[in-house]
Amino acid sequence: MEVNKFIKELKKINLDSFFGVPDSLMSDLSKYLEFENDEEVKHVITQNEGSAIGMAIGNFLSTKKPSAVYLQNSGLGNIVNPITSLASEKVFSIPVLLIIGWRGEPNTKDEPQHNVKGKITEKILKLLNIKYTI
Repeated sequence: MEVNKFIKELKKINLDSFFGVPDSLMSDLSKYLEFENDEEVKHVITQNEGSAIGMAIGNFLSTKKPSAVYLQNSGLGNIVNPITSLASEKVFSIPVLLIIGWRGEPNTKDEPQHNVKGKITEKILKLLNIKYTI
């Protein structure tokens, strides 16, 4: 992914706030947000994925602008409560763009600890009614 082009496209749709937990699969994104972005982009590294969702929700409530949350798929469990209790279309319909690094992706060599979560990542997204594209 060409990060600067990706960020530029997101800014075109009024998305300029990013919250998340750095992931080695998305190190270019993390580095860009932390060290190379312009002053128009808000970026906060959070202590866990649930906090990132909470901050994105708070940002939307104060600005009426959606945010992006980046995370590794191993952090999906940490977002279940804030996604289902607050952001869900059936609750408050708060838009959040999730950028998820897929460790243990099927048919991809990865460390053993990532393989279980990798196999069920899509099932988790479907269970949470999260629309996604790969």
